[in-house]
Amino acid sequence: MVEIVRQSGAQDERVLQEALDEVAGSAGGQVIVGPGEWQLREAPLRVHAGTRLTLTPATRIVRTGPIQTMLINGPYGAGRTVGAHDGPGNIMVEGGIWDVNGFENPRPSFGMVFNHARDVQVRDLEIRNMPEWHAIETNSTYNVTISGCRFVAGIAREPHAYQTEAVSLDLAAPGLTAWGAEDDTHASHVRVIDNFCSGYPTFVGCHTGHPSLQHSSVVIANNTATDLSCWAVNLTNTSTVSITANAFSGTAAGIRIRTGGDRQVTGVAITGNVVNCTSGPAVHLDAAVGGEIAATVVSGNSFSSPTLPIIERSGTIEAVLGPNAGHSYADDGEPMASRGV
Repeated sequence: MVEIVRQSGAQDERVLQEALDEVAGSAGGQVIVGPGEWQLREAPLRVHAGTRLTLTPATRIVRTGPIQTMLINGPYGAGRTVGAHDGPGNIMVEGGIWDVNGFENPRPSFGMVFNHARDVQVRDLEIRNMPEWHAIETNSTYNVTISGCRFVAGIAREPHAYQTEAVSLDLAAPGLTAWGAEDDTHASHVRVIDNFCSGYPTFVGCHTGHPSLQHSSVVIANNTATDLSCWAVNLTNTSTVSITANAFSGTAAGIRIRTGGDRQVTGVAITGNVVNCTSGPAVHLDAAVGGEIAATVVSGNSFSSPTLPIIERSGTIEAVLGPNAGHSYADDGEPMASRGV
């Protein structure tokens, strides 16, 4: 275990990185970052395999320089030979405040990015003031748990504001992976549990895909999100999904499941959620031309929205809708109670 404290006059990211490198040299271990404000000016932090990075409740790390992410598990923009889930994994990041500082430092940035990894935990921390990109991106990573975190204030990426997501699933496609092989590895077995999000366009999302591959095995449960300008959950080409027991209020629209192109999404359960929208549908099942959403259940939820339909369907949908508290409209515009549908 390495415990570090603020050193007057020291360049903070170098001190932090030296500690991370030290435990890597011992085949893994824990780094504890002491109280105070630490600044990242010139380089992101690189966390190695087998590392537990712990910030105290009084620790704040601030992005003050022109860097594109605060923390990453590989060499940013390089290392294109590592693929699949063979990159640095068995990583835990916990505690403290990560301030991406987007209002004063508006260059687009990530909070944390994990590529080509296996077994990642991010817990009990806050990421604030995100400019345009994602607070946590799980890209080409397997077995991820994000729990007990707070995501506060995300600055929209225009003209596609919804793409600013607190938690984002992505794939290792050309131009979409921060490091590692561009081999189209997707994210799978991702759990987003017991988190809080406020002031973002989108809480959990994915807006990319591949013609024949999908993200899969995603659980979004027991989260609270409010004051969202786009979607609470917006997943593209993601199968085997459970969205349950969440409270989404003051969100422009609720939960969107969609295909990109002529693909099939299957096995989606949207159950036990409370979704109160300000303008759009509580649920939108959106299959593109030639695509299909199948084996989907939307039941046991409480929905409200000032506009109709509350449950919207586009394209080829095979879904059981209801019983839900609230009302929806049939595809042809005839009103119907969602209860019993």
